[in-house]
Amino acid sequence: MTPFDALIGTELELVEKALQQTLTGSDLEASVNALCLNMVNAGGKRIRPAMVLLCAKAAPYYDPERDQDRAVKLAAAVELLHTATLIHDDVIDNSSLRRGIPTINSTDGNHAAVLAGDYLFTRCFNLLKQLNSLEALGAISDTIATLVSGELMQLKKEGSLDLTREDYDYTIYCKTGALFELSAAAFAVLNQRPHAEIEPLKAYGRAAGCAFQIADDNLDYAADSKVLGKEAGTDLADGRITLPVLIALERSTGAEREDLVQAVAQDDFAAVKDAIERTGALEYCAHEALLQAQAAKDALAQLPDSPYKEALALLAENAVKRGH
Repeated sequence: MTPFDALIGTELELVEKALQQTLTGSDLEASVNALCLNMVNAGGKRIRPAMVLLCAKAAPYYDPERDQDRAVKLAAAVELLHTATLIHDDVIDNSSLRRGIPTINSTDGNHAAVLAGDYLFTRCFNLLKQLNSLEALGAISDTIATLVSGELMQLKKEGSLDLTREDYDYTIYCKTGALFELSAAAFAVLNQRPHAEIEPLKAYGRAAGCAFQIADDNLDYAADSKVLGKEAGTDLADGRITLPVLIALERSTGAEREDLVQAVAQDDFAAVKDAIERTGALEYCAHEALLQAQAAKDALAQLPDSPYKEALALLAENAVKRGH
């Protein structure tokens, strides 16, 4: 169940069917399909497919008879892309939990997980092929390139305390904002709408995605593993310097800053968390996430008033309330 079932519940059920169908039916691929289905069936909140569908149905040119199947395939392709990146992220981060279940790399090893993620990319492109749209194919290809760029930037800056706010903003755009941007604009791109219509949708998705990521980074220092569905403190353990740490460093001076730098270097989660709480970094980051959510809502001004537009505003608000 999602808050948007009354508006897109039928389409979301069709997305689930499309995900199942694209990962079943081939004896030759039964093993990798089983691995991938386990992760796909773990669900998550399906925020990105919901965004694809809501943006499609908010468009004044949306025709249910002509467009429902196309929008569903697009939403399923985006979810497959997202799940593929999560599987690869788990390998990079050596994560053992995702969405509250054991990761593929923890149960079947890194080799199998990398191949499973690669396989999901092929399933994503198979759905895109059915849409017969070079524009949609190009948009997804560009998004994958951006995702890779963000991961490379994160690896380059791993454990580095000279990370700037600009570095952080770029990284969260690449990691999360770009896929939300794709989700929001994908249907308009598929329909070859003018630049003036596509850009505000991209701005909406980009801001909503960055709000989501800032909130998620905050959760790593504010929630426990049960709430997160993954291990708390993994950002610090993996050398990721996120906004709460950046703000705590910025607001610390003298011996307190030196202690914080040492705590980060030694992966002392309790000490880093104490410093974050002492400096009010969590509250600052929560406010930043809210500002991004408001920017997302402001970007919806071009859309005609409708329940779908209202739902998109709510989706942006919900992005700051919880992570993945």
